[in-house]
Amino acid sequence: MNLIKILTAESQSNDKVYFIIQNLFLILKEKDWLKKFIFWELELLKILGYDLALENLVEKDLEGNKTVYYATSLNEKKYVPNFLIEKDIEVNDLGTLLTGLKLVGDYLDKTILKPNNVNYPNSRLLFLNTLK
Repeated sequence: MNLIKILTAESQSNDKVYFIIQNLFLILKEKDWLKKFIFWELELLKILGYDLALENLVEKDLEGNKTVYYATSLNEKKYVPNFLIEKDIEVNDLGTLLTGLKLVGDYLDKTILKPNNVNYPNSRLLFLNTLK
């Protein structure tokens, strides 16, 4: 909610934001809520004008008989969990989901918060710590 407050114009109506918040409460009741939350968070950022569009940024490799995805920059090659690209994959591993949350958090920090001189939300840090 803090991000919405910071990243939207005051007194400007945005029906998409209200709709997506309503969807959050429905997602939290589902079995695979954490995976859906990650996609929810990406959709919220997109609505606010910050589309990550991972499908356009990743490279696909084969390691053994497994498909892996990486996003490369000048300084690093970052692993992208498969479920973020192949959205129908079922994920039962908390570590994989936490990697997805970290990726979104890094994007949030580097692309949205720091350029706007906004601190990383403590509420998100607390949320991540409760999952570990």
